[in-house]
Order: sequence, then structure tokens, then C-alpha cells
Amino acid sequence: MMAVTGGIVALGAAPAAAQNVASADTAADGSIVYTYQSSSGLELTPEDKIAELNAKIMRDPTASENYNDLGVVYAQLEEWSMARDAFMAAVQGNPTEGDYHRNLGLVFSKLGQYELAVNEFEAYRRFDVMGARDTWRLIAQAHADAGHPDQARAVYQEGLAVLDPQQEIEGLRLVLAWESLERAAGDSAAALQLLERYAPAAQEFIRKAAAAESEEGVPLATAVLDRLVAEYVTNAELMADSGLPLEAAETYAKAYTLNPEQDALLPHIVASYQAAGEDLQARVVARRARNNYPDKIGTWLATAKVHEHERRYEQAIEAYQQAVEIGPESAELNLAIGNLYLQMGDVESARKYMAQGIDDPDTPPEVLYNYAVSLMKEKKYAAATNPLRRVVQQRPEMYQGWAALAQCLRLSKRYTEAVEAYQRTLALKPDAKHAYNLGVCAKRSNQIEIAIAAYEQALELDPGYVEARYNLSLALMDASRYEEAIASFDSLLEIEPDSYRVYYSRGLSAYYLGRYDDALDSYEMALEQKETANLYNNIGLVYDKLGQKKKAQSYYKEAKALGAGG
Repeated sequence: MMAVTGGIVALGAAPAAAQNVASADTAADGSIVYTYQSSSGLELTPEDKIAELNAKIMRDPTASENYNDLGVVYAQLEEWSMARDAFMAAVQGNPTEGDYHRNLGLVFSKLGQYELAVNEFEAYRRFDVMGARDTWRLIAQAHADAGHPDQARAVYQEGLAVLDPQQEIEGLRLVLAWESLERAAGDSAAALQLLERYAPAAQEFIRKAAAAESEEGVPLATAVLDRLVAEYVTNAELMADSGLPLEAAETYAKAYTLNPEQDALLPHIVASYQAAGEDLQARVVARRARNNYPDKIGTWLATAKVHEHERRYEQAIEAYQQAVEIGPESAELNLAIGNLYLQMGDVESARKYMAQGIDDPDTPPEVLYNYAVSLMKEKKYAAATNPLRRVVQQRPEMYQGWAALAQCLRLSKRYTEAVEAYQRTLALKPDAKHAYNLGVCAKRSNQIEIAIAAYEQALELDPGYVEARYNLSLALMDASRYEEAIASFDSLLEIEPDSYRVYYSRGLSAYYLGRYDDALDSYEMALEQKETANLYNNIGLVYDKLGQKKKAQSYYKEAKALGAGG
């Protein structure tokens, strides 16, 4: 009877009592590896092997082992019908040889003839001198493949009543196969219950194997525990996402208890307890880990989380550095240390650590954002732009990312790009200051209508926003919408009644409309606030338009005397 690897059953060659010239086993990738030793000692192709076996059958049609070996070769070629015929001949020649029935049953399963497969597996159990320990698994798998899961469950249960997983390797295989059946059926609760039932047996198997200094069957027992740990972790993640942090912490802890080697679970346990408000329990978990497993990275990550949560940043940094010393050094750890230095206001140290991990494509967007902020604090706006672009690509709903990107682009004078960033910022969260800055960038990139709309939005959000009102008035002038500009300047005069800049710009708008008397009134009000060359020159232009040339000349003369500027 041949071995089983990864739940894939290999076809058996002729029994030891027969002419043992063929063998089949299951490779790590699940494929069947077939070897056939020719009496000539030559390496043969599958076709040559078939020819040699047929020649042996011709010489002695009663030698059933040759039919079995021929069936193995055909099975290796996945010529299942030919393999079936060869195995049937082997069974007819020696109906009491268990392996022949087993091989025929496997081929019937491949051909979808599951009832016939079950019959052959039962014959295999009756005749196999080794006890046919894998019979229950083969029969259950045939029932499962036939679409009869209840019958498969009954067979698994029957087999586990005989094959104790504490000491039977095949019992462990039954547990894994049954769990796979439940998972395929979508019944994760049944799969979890099954693993929990047999986890103690798997632990006992591993203990006994260690005492006997044997590794046989240990990977199967470990697989039972690993599947249960994975199930616990999945459930804990769902609990955490569903707002059940205490339940998540307890489930993570169950997984860790099963396999303390998975120390990466420790930070999750601590974080979940903290989210549940159980800070004391989080500290207990970290302390026990330091006492029991001081050489594990997860121990110090959990400790760092405790310190960080309690705003003891220096101690948190020391814990993270301890994790780095255990190694291997990772970008994630450097980023965590850098983020803590940033919290402490040590921008130089923060950038030193964060720069080591910032190019990692898996760097979390929150860390990229903090790194960019550290650059912005040093007014390195161009350098901060790329990490912020990655932030908004990964988290397009992150308002802070768009706002910071917009600011960097504006301060780097990349106004056209800044317009889009400010628009995305405002779409996520309307804000008068951002709307104003959008207007500034749009105007400087010659997108006047966008600028006007942005300033209007700023005023809707903050009606007393003086600079937004003034810039809106100027933008309306740029768009040659002079009537609207004058109305906007008049609104601004209610807030800023003695403003040179308002009267000057209002006068200019009236001039462009041909309302010269109105322009003079505004210019004279501006003149009361401040005398400038530009103002005198503009008054001269108005008098020119009114046909008062001498008066115009006198104002041009005053403008020249004051010089350029204003």
C-alpha cells in the first residue's frame, strides 16, 4: 500500500510478494512519480514500459502483478480507461490482493464511477494484510466527490472511532480531510468545531513523537493545529472589524495559546484589548511575553504598543529597537520608530528612520502621510509631494492626504496640479480656507472661472472672509465682468470702508465700463487713503476720456513726480 502526501492518494504497484518491478508514489506537488525497472537495466519511455509489460503478459497471462504494473503506468499517463481495464484484469487474476482493489477503486473515482469505487475500497479493506488503514478516507472521499456529504461525514466519524488521532497518522489525515469537506460545504462553524475537538489529540501526538524523537506524522498533527489557529485568527479579525474588540482579543489569545511560535499574534492581542478599554490586560499580555519569550519580535512589538498607547514614546522606541535587534530589520519597524520620533517633535530622527522604509510599496498610507508632514515642517514641499501622491492613490478618501498634497503643490508653485488636489479636498470636506487657496491656484494657472467659483464657495462658507471677497472682485475683473466686480467691491467696502486697494480697483472697473464720473469718485476716495503714481496716472486717463486734456496733463505730471509704483 503506497503512501499519502497532502491528501492525494498514490496508486500502488505490485505487492512485495509479487515481481516488484514497478512503484508509484506521490510527489510534493501532488503528481504521481512512477518508476519501472526493466530487466535490461535500461531507462525506458512509458511506451517501452507498456510494451515490456505486455510482452510479459503474453508470456504468462496468469501473472496478475503484471496487469497491476501496467495499470500503474497507464494511470501515470492519465489514461484512466486503459488503467481501469488493466486493474480489472489484475483483480480477476488475484481477487484477494487488497492493493489491486485499492488501485481499481482510485481509477473508478477518477472516472466518476463512485459507487464502483466504494465497492472496490471495501474489498481492499477485506483483503489487505496491513489493515487498510486508509479505507475510511478513500470511501469518504468517494462519497464526497459523488455529492453525498452526509455519507462522507458518517464514514469519517466511523473511521475516527477506530483510528485515534493521538497515535494514528491515518486518524490525523481523517481529521484534515473531514475539515476540508466542511470548509468546501461552506460550514465554517462545523469546521471550527471539528478542529477544536481534535486539537488536543494533535497536541498529544506531537508530544509523544517528541518523546520518541520521531518526526513521522508530526506535519499532519501540526497541520490540524495550524488550521485551527488560522480559523481563530480569521474570526478574530472579523470580530475586530465588527466592533467586538474584547471578543477579538480573547480569540487571538486562543490562537496564540495553541501556537506560541506565532508571536506576530501578540501585537494584535494587545491592540484588541486596548480597543476594548482593557489596558491592564494588554499590559499583562506584554509582560508575560517578556518573561516567557524575550527573544521573540512579537514580544517587543506588543510591548511597544503598550508604551505607545500610554504615550510613553521613548520607552516605545526602545521596545521597537529591541525588535530590530532581534531582526531581521524591516521597513515597517523603522517606520514605526520614525513615526514615534515625529510624535515627539524630533523631525530629524523621524526622517532618518522613516526614509529607510518609505520606498517599500507596502508602506501604510498613514505612515507615508506622517513622513510627508515631517518634510513639510522643514518646508521641503517638493520632496513631500511624491509620498503624498502615494497616500491619495492608496486612500483616495483620505481628506488630510489631499489637503497636504494641495498645499505642497501650491507652495511649490505647481498651480495647475494644485487645482485638482484642492478640488478633491473640497469634495471630501468643504472648507473656506481650502476654497480660497483653490481660487488662488486657479487664477495663477489662468483658470479664471474656476477661481471665481472657488472664491464664491469660500464666501458661502465664511461670508466675512475679506481676502476671498477681494480676490473674487479681482477675478471678476479679469473675466471682464465689471458690473459684478463693482457690486463685489461695494460689498467689501461694508467690511473695509477705508481701503485704498478697494477704491482703486473699483475705480478701474468703472473706467472699463465707461462710467468715468463713477471712476473719478472711487479714485478720489482712494486718493484720500494714499497717493500713488498709478492712482494719479489713472485719474489722468479718466480726464483724458472726459476731454479735459490740461487737467489730465497735470495728473500725469504728478504721477511722474511720484515715480513708478503704487
